[in-house]
Amino acid sequence: MKKTSKLIASALIGLQLGTSLLAAPAIAAEGFGSSIYSSPSSRYNQPAAALPAYGAQIDTYFTDSMGNILMYVNVLGEVYKPGQQIVRQDADISTLLSLVGGPKDDANLEKVRLLRYKPDENGKQTYEIDLENYFETGDRSQFVELKPSDTLVIPEDKGLDSNLAFRIIGLALSVATLAVAAGR
Repeated sequence: MKKTSKLIASALIGLQLGTSLLAAPAIAAEGFGSSIYSSPSSRYNQPAAALPAYGAQIDTYFTDSMGNILMYVNVLGEVYKPGQQIVRQDADISTLLSLVGGPKDDANLEKVRLLRYKPDENGKQTYEIDLENYFETGDRSQFVELKPSDTLVIPEDKGLDSNLAFRIIGLALSVATLAVAAGR
């Protein structure tokens, strides 16, 4: 009985290994396509188109397997997920902010800048955008059309640091205490 059990277990292990070895070339030929920009039905019917590698030009548009026109843009500063993002051609700054998790609490939303990789037709390369106004009123009139390799910079609010304020108050009280003590 023990020999039969060992024989069956060995046969099953052999079948499993044999199946894995036979399936490996098929899996390698299929590749590791990205399913980010494909619908579930197209994912299984068509191979996913590879996104451009870092050797490709980043100041141009490209398409995904669904035919969407995409581009790389950058977000730096006081957001939750800074870095390079892939967005659709018609995306605006609001869409970009949602991809990076929005601005942090200490972001200076009145001094946001959009930096162009290449100057516009009018030669402009830097745009100042008041996102505070957008968040209060919903007015998108200051938004600029995104272009490939644009960089959105959201600076830190350099307001009065409470730690520094308490140190200054403490120093002033110490000086006042010394002055009162010296006057007695």
